Amino acid sequence: MKSWGKSLLLMVGCVLAVCLAYWQGGFAAWYLGICLLLIWLQAGLFYVFALQGLTVSRHLSSEVLLSGEEVKVRLGVKYRARMPLPWIVMRENWVHEGSGAKLSYSKLLFPWFQSELVLHYKITGLMRGVYRFAGFEAVSGDLFGFAIRKVHRDDLHRCLVYPRPASLDRSVMMFQAEDGEVPAARGPKSETPLVSGVREYVSGDPYHRIHWKSTARLSRLMVKDPEQASSAKRMLLLDAAPAAGPAEAAQPLLEKGVALAAGFFEAAAGGRESCGFASSSNSRRIAPTIRPDLPLAYEVLASVGGKPALSFPDLVRKEAAALPLDTSMLCITSTLDLALVRAIADSGTKRRSVHVIYVHARPSLSVAEREGASQLQAAGCSFTEVPHPLSQWPKQGGVADATA
Repeated sequence: MKSWGKSLLLMVGCVLAVCLAYWQGGFAAWYLGICLLLIWLQAGLFYVFALQGLTVSRHLSSEVLLSGEEVKVRLGVKYRARMPLPWIVMRENWVHEGSGAKLSYSKLLFPWFQSELVLHYKITGLMRGVYRFAGFEAVSGDLFGFAIRKVHRDDLHRCLVYPRPASLDRSVMMFQAEDGEVPAARGPKSETPLVSGVREYVSGDPYHRIHWKSTARLSRLMVKDPEQASSAKRMLLLDAAPAAGPAEAAQPLLEKGVALAAGFFEAAAGGRESCGFASSSNSRRIAPTIRPDLPLAYEVLASVGGKPALSFPDLVRKEAAALPLDTSMLCITSTLDLALVRAIADSGTKRRSVHVIYVHARPSLSVAEREGASQLQAAGCSFTEVPHPLSQWPKQGGVADATA
């Protein structure tokens, strides 16, 4: 029964007990009436004064993490303790925006006259994407269970989870070109420094890099920011809507593809090389003409998913028509069909280097997949398979208590 229903029955019982005591008299009738009246009075006071002025503060151990890690949350709750709280249940809700998975943390406490409570909990096994805070609820009741008080609080809290870069072995790291192997994440760099801008002087900067015009204009030491120009440019193309079989493998295969793309970005940033990115979803495109920016790349990769804006073969054709001929293309996909083979053939594999990384959940390639790989290689494209079995699929974590 709802709280107001119990209070209404209690009030009716009080009235009947008092009427009985007035008409019949007797110690038992008066004792029952007074007890019910006191219980009704404390229930009314509980409705008015319990959880007044409740405020919630929340602190996350970090707001940017990598997939698979855990985030610790410190929850502080304050209120005016004008009424003793025999018990209180506090619940926090989080939602993973990519999958829609809901995570809830609840705790039963017995605060009585305490006016400040502190809880520590953690969300484990974080998945790539954004975790959004979906509301706080505190529920408390009186000692006899006739009055229930609920308080809701909303806040704008989010936790961004970057993909964890996958380790790249030699077969994945190499492009197979006509003149031999060319490293996919290592390439020759020009020794001529290009000045991309100026920045403030930092202790240890050589004096010959001081930009005197900017220093005079801004009245503080400014230095030239040198940037190594990469002679090799690469474009990562990710299939964000893999048609996997079984159907439950689609999301794990996408996560593996995103992790591979993060691994290539990490390797390119380590070598200060040019690397761009585009996917068939509505995520942001990164041009291959800029120096890799890992935070930007991870943020874009974290948003990959949802309904695709165009098919992956169409994305390959679109990028092949827009990219310079000296830009290599790396296609990460879990769908190997005739449409992709035709798109690769139309992209000009005789004039540019194209590499396909095929992520699948099977122990080995099927006959049809081997035929597709042979057709890609016949079109001048190199091919690498990356098995991703069920034992390696990421799983959504949960919520647990954490020590301070």
